Amino acid sequence: MSVVGIGIINKRGERRKYLPLEMRMVMYNDVLRLHEERLGYRRIRKIIYEKYKKQISFSRISDWINGKHKPLGNVNKFNNKSSKELMYVVGVMFSDAYKYFNGENYLLRLSVIDKEYAEALGKCLAKVLGKKEPYKPFWDKNQKRWVVGGCSILLYKFLEKPLKELKPYIEYSKETVASFLRAIFDGDGSIHVKIRKGRRKRKLWLCNTNKELLIYVQYLLKKYFNIDTTGPHLARKSGKIFIFPDGKITKTTKDYYYIYIRARSLSNFYKHIGFTIKRKQQRLIKAVK
Repeated sequence: MSVVGIGIINKRGERRKYLPLEMRMVMYNDVLRLHEERLGYRRIRKIIYEKYKKQISFSRISDWINGKHKPLGNVNKFNNKSSKELMYVVGVMFSDAYKYFNGENYLLRLSVIDKEYAEALGKCLAKVLGKKEPYKPFWDKNQKRWVVGGCSILLYKFLEKPLKELKPYIEYSKETVASFLRAIFDGDGSIHVKIRKGRRKRKLWLCNTNKELLIYVQYLLKKYFNIDTTGPHLARKSGKIFIFPDGKITKTTKDYYYIYIRARSLSNFYKHIGFTIKRKQQRLIKAVK
C-alpha cells in the first residue's frame, strides 16, 4: 500500500505535499456532487479551492469523475461498523498488539507465544478489512514467537481514537462487549489454580498500566455479565527493578495495576467470556469445576 494522498498543485504548477485521506474523501464527494450539478471542471476546481484552500489538478478531477481513480486507491477497505471481530482487534490493541507507520505502510502487528491467539487476530483483521482469507501468523525464529499483522490506514486511524470515543462501539451489544473483554484477557489476563493445605486457591486477574482501562473493564464485567472484581490494585510502581523468570532484569517505566475477578464470578466469566488461548482456557475450566 502506498502513501495515501493526492498531490497539491502550487501556483507555479509544481507538486508538493500530499493531502490526508480524510480530506481526500470529502473533496472526492464534493467533486462528484458538483459534476452531477452539471458544473464544468474549471468551476469545480475553483469551488474546491475556495472551500479547502487546496488546489487540485484538472486531470485529478477528470480521473475522479470518470472513475479512473478513487480516493481509497489500493487502500484496504475497512468496515467500522461495530462487530465482535472489530472489538477483538480493539481489545488486542489495548493489550499486546502495536501499530506503527514505517514510512510507507500503516501496520498493525502482534507477536506472541500462543499460535491460536495470533490466528484469532488474523481472522478478525481479515474480517474487518474485507479479506477472503485470514492473515496467517508466521514463526519468528529470532523472537521465538508467532507474528501476525496487516496494514490499513483506515483501521490505523480508527484505533487512534481515545477510549471514550470507542465505548459506543464496544458496548454495541453483549457480543461485542464479550469479544473486547476476551481479547484483553487473552493478552493481559492470568489465571492460576493451586492447592494449599487442602484448600483450592483460584486466582484470575488482569494487569495493565492503563488504570482507566481497568476501571472500564470492571464496569463492563459487572454491568453486562454480573462479574464481581476488586481493585484496581497497584502491582508495581514506576522505577522499580523487576526480574523476569529467565533472569532478565528491567526497570519499570510506568505504574502497573491489576484487578481480581472474585472466585464466585469465575463461572460467569467462563460462560460469557472465556479465553481464546488454550492453556488459559484449560486453567479456567479447572478453576470452575
